[in-house]
Amino acid sequence: MRVLMLSSLWPPHTLGGAERYAASLAARLRDAGHEVGALTFGVHGTDVVATVTPWPYRLDAFDSQSRPRRLVFHALDLWRPGVARVLRGTLRDFAPDVVHSHSVQGLSAVALAEPARHGVGHVHTLHDYWLLCQRASLMRADGARCERRCRTCVLVGAWRGLQLRRHHPHVVLAVSGAVAARHRALGWIQGRIRVVHNPVAAPAVPPATPSSQVGTGPRFVYLGRLDVHKGVSVLLEAFRAAAIPEATLRLAGTGPLAATLRAAARDLVGVEWCGALDEPARDALLADADCVVVPSRWEDPAPLVVNEARAAGVAVIGTRVGGIPELVPEAQQALLVPPDDPVALAGAMRAFAADPLRYREPPDQAPPGWPDHLEAVLGAYRDAAAQACSGVAAPARPGGSGHAR
Repeated sequence: MRVLMLSSLWPPHTLGGAERYAASLAARLRDAGHEVGALTFGVHGTDVVATVTPWPYRLDAFDSQSRPRRLVFHALDLWRPGVARVLRGTLRDFAPDVVHSHSVQGLSAVALAEPARHGVGHVHTLHDYWLLCQRASLMRADGARCERRCRTCVLVGAWRGLQLRRHHPHVVLAVSGAVAARHRALGWIQGRIRVVHNPVAAPAVPPATPSSQVGTGPRFVYLGRLDVHKGVSVLLEAFRAAAIPEATLRLAGTGPLAATLRAAARDLVGVEWCGALDEPARDALLADADCVVVPSRWEDPAPLVVNEARAAGVAVIGTRVGGIPELVPEAQQALLVPPDDPVALAGAMRAFAADPLRYREPPDQAPPGWPDHLEAVLGAYRDAAAQACSGVAAPARPGGSGHAR
């Protein structure tokens, strides 16, 4: 099968887990004998067969942009000139059996409409809330959660829905039940959406001896985007309040808060700054951790780091938002806390430090890995291709199975 991936970014240029997942899926598909190409928003490299010229900037450069340039970007994200032409040429030259789109912010909804318009089976994965929110996060510019969608996002969502009313993805995969629930009100998506959680892969590095067995304090880790909606500042406040003897907190990632957090790490006892990490360094950091903390303030759809922690045998403390509760194993559900609550988060950290073994996930509860996940994705490809050929809607399959993230 020939698969064309649509993704604004592509490793090594990433903002979050969506691009890393898409590239990992491409590698697994290739290992299984399929041919994979990618169309991106100005990113060249492995797998990339076509790009759309990014203007006024590429998506991963948004942190440094002025407000006027961001407004231009959002305006063009309503209808990006050139996308249809580049995608038509790629569909002709690469001749995919199916298109699989991921996070397409910057490419506009044109990228989601063109495959079906030209009779090609199309699967779209919902990694965020871009179809509902111009920022794709359901968060305001000041970092506060939207209690209800603002007028701008309602209009943006309506415009994207209008563009996709006749030509839309044949099958939609949601990375969590929470994301699926948010999108089910979209008219065109009815009967097409399935929950398929991301897979848990075997760890690349053997886990270190737990700190409780070597007589030291717990080793907490934050690994992810360093942005206000990720709640890292709340985590620092909670770590200070928890005051756990000999505990360490390692901060790893990139983002607009990097400089602030690096300075904070110099001032707080036990906080260590790790900065940006490549894949081997990420694996090593997780292997040496006792507990990963995911303090998201936004409705985090399905953070990859939760699955990475589970694969490494590391406990997870998280907030009770978005898809996080679906991913955290039963043994660690007691460690879930409300967002924006440093007192509750500090309490969860102290509870873990007092009895780490209590929160260990039993081996027989480990979620399925890539083989099951790949079969679910290939099933979606087959259904989308069949629908494109017949014009009959592919049936929605039951969601929430173990191989869905």
